[in-house]
Amino acid sequence: MTFSDLFGSAKFVAASGECVAPVFQSTVTLATKPQQAVITVCGLGFFEMAINGQPVTADRFVPLNSHYHHYDDCYCYKNFGEELAFRIYACRYDVSALLKAGENVLTCTVAPGWYFRYGEPKLCWKLEADGQAYGSDETALWRSSGMTAYSITKGEDYDFRQAHGDWQPVKLVDAPESHYDLSDCPTDKVIRTIAPKKIAETETTVLYDCGENITGTAVFTGGEPGQTYTALFAEKRNENGFLDEECSYGQHLTFVPDGEPREFRLRFTWATFRYVEVTKGADVKTVEVIHADLPLTATFESDNAVLNGLFDIYVRTQLDNMHAGIPSDCPHLERRGYTGDGQLTCETVMLLFDAKAFYQKWMKDISDCQDRVSGHVQYTAPYVQSGGGPGGWGCAIAEVPYVYYKMTGDLTPAKQYFDQMLHYFDYLEAHSENGFVTSDQPDQWCLGDWCTPNTGKHGGRPDMADEYVNNYFYIKTIGRVIELARLIGREEVIPALEAKKRERIAAIMDKYFDAATGNFDEDKNSANAFALDLGLGDERTLKNLADKLDRRGSFDSGIFGTDLVVKLLFENGYENLAARLLTGEEHPSFGYMLKTGATTIWEDWLNPRSMCHPMFGAPVRYLFYDLLGVRQADGAAGMKKIVLDPKNSGVVKRLGGSVRTAGGDLAVQIDWTKKEMTVRVPNGIDVFFGGERLKYGQNELKV
Repeated sequence: MTFSDLFGSAKFVAASGECVAPVFQSTVTLATKPQQAVITVCGLGFFEMAINGQPVTADRFVPLNSHYHHYDDCYCYKNFGEELAFRIYACRYDVSALLKAGENVLTCTVAPGWYFRYGEPKLCWKLEADGQAYGSDETALWRSSGMTAYSITKGEDYDFRQAHGDWQPVKLVDAPESHYDLSDCPTDKVIRTIAPKKIAETETTVLYDCGENITGTAVFTGGEPGQTYTALFAEKRNENGFLDEECSYGQHLTFVPDGEPREFRLRFTWATFRYVEVTKGADVKTVEVIHADLPLTATFESDNAVLNGLFDIYVRTQLDNMHAGIPSDCPHLERRGYTGDGQLTCETVMLLFDAKAFYQKWMKDISDCQDRVSGHVQYTAPYVQSGGGPGGWGCAIAEVPYVYYKMTGDLTPAKQYFDQMLHYFDYLEAHSENGFVTSDQPDQWCLGDWCTPNTGKHGGRPDMADEYVNNYFYIKTIGRVIELARLIGREEVIPALEAKKRERIAAIMDKYFDAATGNFDEDKNSANAFALDLGLGDERTLKNLADKLDRRGSFDSGIFGTDLVVKLLFENGYENLAARLLTGEEHPSFGYMLKTGATTIWEDWLNPRSMCHPMFGAPVRYLFYDLLGVRQADGAAGMKKIVLDPKNSGVVKRLGGSVRTAGGDLAVQIDWTKKEMTVRVPNGIDVFFGGERLKYGQNELKV
């Protein structure tokens, strides 16, 4: 839609003077109380609106984060001349119950949010009440909200004594040139609250523990008027038991009370924390857990504490990273929709959560952030200058629509973005030498299998060659696109794609396969796993991979290789080894994280800079696919045809769980000591075990 399609004659307004986060006010006079009224709002960056003192929504951090519109300092535009697409979201709410006959006062606070790179906060709204339209215009007024400083990643500063200024006339500003969309993605909300425990204090501060690493804000009351209070948020404590400021990353809230009864909280951003330290004199009322409202649609439990803990910390980590319509890498330091992390975890998210609409939105972001000239796909969507690579990052343009189809049965995104997938292949071909993808944009990152444990510091780079990993992703993605081409009737592209695939495989075999040992790239890190996943190598390749991991007893892989290792071991008869790796407690491992108190998944195996990254959690789906044995049949999509094939790992004796399917929840309970399995099959799906189709309802089976 265009701006006028959505807002008609309404105008964007902005503060006529310097202001971090203005409050706008308008008055609408109605002859009668309307029977039906909706308001369409766009406050760039984040807004909170009220009518007659009542909030119009419980949504937080709206509108959705996007690549809003062109700005001159955009790195990929300024340095490479890339041409991206733009999108601005607006929110629509039913406000019939909030309006009355006579004068209605609309107030809206707008803070920079993710829009801080693009321009000043601005607001546009259109109210439609019983067929009459009203809109923001030059009659609106503004004053300060009391916010004196803001950072989307660091926090907010308030002096509420400044929130009592005179109302001033607004200025009209041009509507940004962009595509306008109504938001239809799950928004952030206060999902639950926590009562934190006081655990330490000094002469000036009090420290509280939430018991888990969450995203949201503490809510404070009290405080002397005119005194400055500071709250710091952090993921862990230091060796002396007090808040570790290094793991605070600058996350804070400062506030100066004005004497009026108020609650003090972060309003237009969130903190990521387990611990909060506040100046004495301010009381903690509660802690609000805030993230996208994504229902968990799966369950898992077993007699193994590490697997139970892994499921728990992955779910929390993933939800902590779902904000403002993007799946982020971490919810504090960067908060960006990395296309590498996002494509790696998208299948696990769609298996465990009701996330269909969330990924519909994120696929638009990925599409918008592809260079229309070269086909280059950015490392983050929405675009922010970031690190990544031409393999495991840009291939999200195909991987996410492919996984979306497999999990939902819906080919619409595959059709919509198919030509963009092909255009990305043009880019990879243009950045190839001797059959390998060797580069990205000048001076840009090429991370390979990011965060291997071999360096002992943050961001371990793999020993195996980047070009090898790049080619793996290119070959894998070609296979995805060939499959989609057959499904959507684009067979004309298949011969050329198959030829490219053969060429790239030949390059890997010629340069990186050792016929004497069966190893690829000298068996560095998880190099053999990458080859095996493409169907390359022989029985020695698999055995070499398994033998090395058996000797090591822990992972030697980065974010992509870890997922591949678990997948391949389970699929090729090494379920005991796969389970031992998942449940191990020696450093580095998931069990070590849990043993040392982790409630979310670390960014690194060894030396975590961040303690809340979901990327290593991608293998959680194999708890369902392999230990519970719930897999879609070959060639199936949409969770309508399931083949049960649970693997007896020898590590887990009793386990159970459920996943949401097209017909409802499919539940499985297994007791390997008794060799019994109970399966509850919902109506409308086909579930097979041992070649036999199970009946709807309860099934008692022998395994």
